[in-house]
Amino acid sequence: MASTLTVRLFELLCLTLFVAGLLWVRRTGHPVYAGVYLGSTLLFGFDWIFNSNWLFRVEFDPKFVDVWRMQGVSEPLAMALNYAFYFGAPVLLLVHFRENLDRRFGRRGYLVVFLLGAAALPVFEIPMVKWLKLWHYYQKPGYLLGGVPWSNIWYSGLLTVTCYMGARLAVRWASPAAAAAPVGAVVVGAGSAATGAQPNAAIGVASADSLTFEDRAKGLLIGAASIWGAFYVSLLVQIIWYAVTQPWVPTSKPF
Repeated sequence: MASTLTVRLFELLCLTLFVAGLLWVRRTGHPVYAGVYLGSTLLFGFDWIFNSNWLFRVEFDPKFVDVWRMQGVSEPLAMALNYAFYFGAPVLLLVHFRENLDRRFGRRGYLVVFLLGAAALPVFEIPMVKWLKLWHYYQKPGYLLGGVPWSNIWYSGLLTVTCYMGARLAVRWASPAAAAAPVGAVVVGAGSAATGAQPNAAIGVASADSLTFEDRAKGLLIGAASIWGAFYVSLLVQIIWYAVTQPWVPTSKPF
């Protein structure tokens, strides 16, 4: 297992990246972006399912600060923060600059997003597992790459591209129309040095002062639901893989 210092530094890194993403989302003032980030932050419920003995069969270092612990099995707080910056922030950046992707790659842009998501997994997780020993997978050696299930590579790509597709639709469907903004109102996503946007990088949204409660609620709910829906569909696909392969080794974990 990892040292206490290693665990705390990892938790601090997760917190720092989470806050950085949160501040950027806040600066955009986009209610759908806020919903996507909120939905990503609350993905630790899915993580609890993923880590069960019937899927990843993973066990975390007991020194993590927990969201909860049941029968000795923990859900680390760092994982909740991790999902926000691993899926939420990158997906939002891809959505924010989706017109660039569309112009350069066309429909192949979705494949590019899948490959980016897949490539990020071993770069991030293998050092965490093999070198830092922050968590451990109980699967047969033939199904592991650097201590991490190699099936997680395509699963990361699948999760990333489905979240990207869902968030794009959420922005299209739930963004308050720029035309509805009062004359002279600042438009978020129509080119702003403060947000890092470029012209037409996102659907125009009225300034934060002109957004109604319904605008904010719709953006939050549909943005969050786009992430949860993507994770649910992807989970169903990955369950098929585990039902066919059943790659586990025995563990003392109760579930």
